[in-house]
Amino acid sequence: MSNKKKFWIGVSLFNLFIVAFLGFVLRSKILFSLPIINYKNLLSAHSHFAFGGWAALALVTLLVYDLLLVGDKKIYQWALWGIQLTSLGMVVTFPFTGYALLSIIFSTLHIFSLYVFGFAFIRDARKKIPEKSTRLLAISSVISLVISSIGPFGLAFMMATGRGNANFHRDFIYTFLHFQYNGFFILAALSLFINRLLPLRADLTPLIRKLATTLSLSILPTLFLSLLWHNQPVFYVIAIIGCALVVFGLFYFSKLFFETWKTPLFKSGLARSFFILSFLSLALKMLLQIGPIFPYLGNAVYGDRPLIIGFLHLVFLGFLTFYLLSSFIEEGFFTLRGKTIAWPFYLFGLGIVVNEALLMLQGLGILFFYNTSLYNWLLWINSIILFVGSGMIASAALINSKHRATLYPYLPV
Repeated sequence: MSNKKKFWIGVSLFNLFIVAFLGFVLRSKILFSLPIINYKNLLSAHSHFAFGGWAALALVTLLVYDLLLVGDKKIYQWALWGIQLTSLGMVVTFPFTGYALLSIIFSTLHIFSLYVFGFAFIRDARKKIPEKSTRLLAISSVISLVISSIGPFGLAFMMATGRGNANFHRDFIYTFLHFQYNGFFILAALSLFINRLLPLRADLTPLIRKLATTLSLSILPTLFLSLLWHNQPVFYVIAIIGCALVVFGLFYFSKLFFETWKTPLFKSGLARSFFILSFLSLALKMLLQIGPIFPYLGNAVYGDRPLIIGFLHLVFLGFLTFYLLSSFIEEGFFTLRGKTIAWPFYLFGLGIVVNEALLMLQGLGILFFYNTSLYNWLLWINSIILFVGSGMIASAALINSKHRATLYPYLPV
């Protein structure tokens, strides 16, 4: 592992710790007064930094180092620094100002940093990623990342001009979330997974090609699942097409998962466990995604905040974070003297699973007209687990890095 790749992974893990800390403060604000904290502003900081400082930074690092194999190239280093510095700018300004001049400047510069990465990556991917399915997923993910900027730019235009209404506000938010979650996060992670899998199982190429094509084609039509409340018949037809593609994608994905089960893809048992949790989360997400096509269920779900948050966390924590951590563990990023530093991951993994269970139970309670404040207390306690677990992971990465640099300078990094 190159020094610069290791550096950026370490930075992204520290950013994950900051994300968990902000989540803990948000959960604390729900239960306690904390008058100095503006919940809405802190939520904006939490979400922007989670997307930029953790997910985007980690994925971009792996895409340029593992797929292109040119991560040290200047344009990608500039893009990575741009992503990190603008993410820090947003996490510092949003809690105090909300959507104001400085925070908007940092968020705009963040998008431009992603544009620089996107342009360079698509140009290089066409030449440097020979395998078609991997290339399709990787380029589709980056195109989705670029398209997602329609959301924040649309919201900024509404705020600057005073035009638009609550309906457009909702459309822009769901457009951003859709292309980030269902496009960039999922397709990028799958491209990295397939890049790791195919050298071991070239016989799976036809199945992977079907999966890659189906998921890439599903991105645009499934957007309309979030727009069905407009009550336009054509939206419903397009959403049905998207659901059909998701069903086919789930079928191909399930076959691939069971085939992968037989493949010695991971030497580390911990990495394999996180990988299994990641892919089970994605399968569940794909199954739940088609639910809103049924009008009664769709109306109920989109009015149920805990279910929405649970669904988003299912992708962000359950799929993406589990997969990224499994990759870092397998690459030996947390291996010290031949052993993996495992306890931080057990704690953090437990926090992710409990978080999903509590959010889904709270959401179902609201759906069936039964709810209790006990869930807020349990989620607060669990946010402490996530905060401590992420801090231990970041500390383990720092300790391991210093240990290798000082005691074992001859080891390859």
